Amino acid sequence: MLTSIFRPSVQPYIIISWFKYDPQIEIAKFKIPVLIVQGTTDLQVTLDDAEKLAKANSNAKLQIIEGMNHILKEADMDNQKNIATYSNPELPLKDGLIDLIVEFIKK
Repeated sequence: MLTSIFRPSVQPYIIISWFKYDPQIEIAKFKIPVLIVQGTTDLQVTLDDAEKLAKANSNAKLQIIEGMNHILKEADMDNQKNIATYSNPELPLKDGLIDLIVEFIKK
């Protein structure tokens, strides 16, 4: 799976540096409010993952955005259509995302 993103020669370094952290343990350390934004068409992070993060910190607020993928764009669950959004810089961010973030920051 990593080959599609990182060439094999750098994969060991990524695994050593990135994958040694457990997101649930790390997010539990935060003493400030945390916003977790999860899209329902995210192919990389599941709703279950987002829910686990939210449960790990009582200061966390989980917001689910219908039809938003991993790169914060409107996307279909069809893999090919979803992945096509990754290389289209003309697509806007998912409607409502910016307002949600601004509202969280203002609180």
